[in-house]
Parts: sequence; structure tokens; C-alpha cells
Amino acid sequence: MSRELANPISDLFDAAVRHRTIKASCHCGNVGIFDPHALWYLFERKGWNDKLPAVRKRMRCLQCYYAKRKRTLATLELTSEDHTRQLPVPDIIEWKRELRRRR
Repeated sequence: MSRELANPISDLFDAAVRHRTIKASCHCGNVGIFDPHALWYLFERKGWNDKLPAVRKRMRCLQCYYAKRKRTLATLELTSEDHTRQLPVPDIIEWKRELRRRR
């Protein structure tokens, strides 16, 4: 049995530890690929729930927002592609502190 099936990725921290990028797709065709460390850090700073179903509800397509289209839920996918969206990443000290805390 593969490790991926034995321990499924359930939150952003798991995705970051396994170096899996988060690909968010909108029904309009807009796609953004986010660095998992940076996305986890954003949710951590805001105090938001970082479980994947909750993350899906927080994602918003800016093209649809500016066009004033009805908000729809994004489709999330875990990938190994390079990220296309830039967000601030946590510094190494903060990341190591969180790794120690979750052991």
C-alpha cells in the first residue's frame, strides 16, 4: 500500500510537508497554482481553518470577482507543478517551529 493512501493529505500543512502544490481552478477557466508553504502561512496568519474543504470555500477567482459574476466554489487539486501565484512564505524559523510543534 502506498504512503499516499495510508496517510491522505487532509490540510495545507500536510501538503506543504509533502511538497504538493495546490491547483485551484474556477469554472471560468482561470487556474492558479499555489506554493503550499505560502498558502498554509496565509491561513495560519489569518486564523483560518486549513483543512482542504475549508480552503476550497475560501478560494475566490479574481476574474469572476471583478466581472461581478456569482461566486462559485473552486476545484482544488494536489499537484507537483511549479507554482504560478506569489504569496509571502514563512521564514525558516517559523516553519521549523511548526514542524516541531506537530511531531
